[in-house]
Amino acid sequence: MNDWYLIRHGETTWNAERRVQGHTDVPLHDGGREQALRTGQRLADIRFGAVYSSDLIRARETAEIIVAASNTGPYEIVFDERLREVSFGELEGKTWTEMDEGIRAVQNERNLDFAPPGGESYREMLDRLGEFAEMLKERHPNEDVLVVGHGAAFRALAVRMLDLPDETFWSLSGLRSASISRVRRRDDGRTALFAWSDAGHLESLLPAVSAR
Repeated sequence: MNDWYLIRHGETTWNAERRVQGHTDVPLHDGGREQALRTGQRLADIRFGAVYSSDLIRARETAEIIVAASNTGPYEIVFDERLREVSFGELEGKTWTEMDEGIRAVQNERNLDFAPPGGESYREMLDRLGEFAEMLKERHPNEDVLVVGHGAAFRALAVRMLDLPDETFWSLSGLRSASISRVRRRDDGRTALFAWSDAGHLESLLPAVSAR
């Protein structure tokens, strides 16, 4: 039996401004770095068989801060493009209220195959996160693993880790910045969700927004 720990990156200025980030490389702000440190301190005594992170800077910084706080390391961080957030293409940098009303209406219809101009669909994101999930199952069947990434991407990863229908993506709520989610793989190969968006270690900080 082993656990996969999914850590959403700490908050950025664009998160605070509710701007669409997607693949745009936005670093953590000071509060986001403090969130990452709190997360690292909470996980400090867990021994990981591997550490993976999205290659986008907000996830890279979060992973590096968490690893630096570990009492069981050192760990090499493997940066994987498959863990990136969904690409919003030409919409990146806009606030959610600035987006075209037609695009927002289509998204609200929960169409997994809709892609914004220059971006990717949620189905495409599900497929690339599915590839990552299969890699974890094959490469780390008996090890605890730390994975640092993004809100929508982790919703997709959880769907594929748990072998759920793709439409289940819409039933998973957004993740708080620097929160901990945990998927457990049993000895018989079955998986179960043991925690989702756990941010108890951040309660003394200001509330974190959940914009992508």
